[in-house]
Amino acid sequence: MNKATVLRDLRRSLDHILPFFDWDPAQLSRTYAAGKWTARQILAHLVDSELVFQARARFILSEPGCAITPFDQDRWARTLVYPQRSVPLMRRLFAATRDSLIELVDLLPEAIFGREGSHPQHPSYRAWDVVTKAATHTMHHYGQLEAIRDGKEWVSHPEAG
Repeated sequence: MNKATVLRDLRRSLDHILPFFDWDPAQLSRTYAAGKWTARQILAHLVDSELVFQARARFILSEPGCAITPFDQDRWARTLVYPQRSVPLMRRLFAATRDSLIELVDLLPEAIFGREGSHPQHPSYRAWDVVTKAATHTMHHYGQLEAIRDGKEWVSHPEAG
């Protein structure tokens, strides 16, 4: 990894996602396939994931070797009332959290991102992995939101986040 690439990808994925927070309620209630999350739920998931990535990066950077707890995205969606969340608030939170992650990557020396945490599902879990995943995860869901926008069914690709 290199800092310039990670920064570019974090900024690019932020720019791609922000316009979806401006959709009207009818667009936000649509989904990309039967039984899948609505656009509003996808955006809420992105906000919560961004908060998780932010915390994970900070823990690994500040406390190398720390334990990283997995989270159950479907449980979070049910418990944290994704269909009812304020979209303007989610937009502000996503943008501020991503901007803060970008600042962190920009200010800290590249070498520090090689520090690792202990994640039960990943044999190696570096700070680079976390900040890179923030961008790829956002772009994965960007594909779903594009499909909703275009009125198409979205199909997962194995290489997608």
